[in-house]
Amino acid sequence: MKVVYTLSFLLASVLLISCGSETETGGQSQIVHDFLDDVHSLEKLEKPIESFIVGAEASADKIMPLDKGNVADVFEQANKYDHCVIVTGNHTVVLVDDFENCKSSGSWGACMPFAEGFIKKGELVYQEDYINNIIGRPDTQKRTVYFFE
Repeated sequence: MKVVYTLSFLLASVLLISCGSETETGGQSQIVHDFLDDVHSLEKLEKPIESFIVGAEASADKIMPLDKGNVADVFEQANKYDHCVIVTGNHTVVLVDDFENCKSSGSWGACMPFAEGFIKKGELVYQEDYINNIIGRPDTQKRTVYFFE
């Protein structure tokens, strides 16, 4: 009889842990989904950019680093996806709105598309501009591109 109770307890524990993990993953995916629908959804989160990164790492269809050497390849890949989001460090996140509306950047050596998003300067500061003006010049900062279907 004790064996049945022990097994029941173990099974119930596993189910509870599994349900908790699915809820957490669903929440992360929801943050990404909400951002892709409306970038302003991040404004209501306590740790907006960090939360987006966690969700994007779990739900992106493809992830690539961004630097001056691969910017053309990244933009070519982006055309295969519905959404492209670029994160710089843990302080900047932008959703590319339009690859056709782009502005030539000498420092990046590419035509930089129009985007909207946020730079964290204490508080989130909304930005709507060409991405080179939001993510900055190529340097040693980590820039990651997330692609979503």
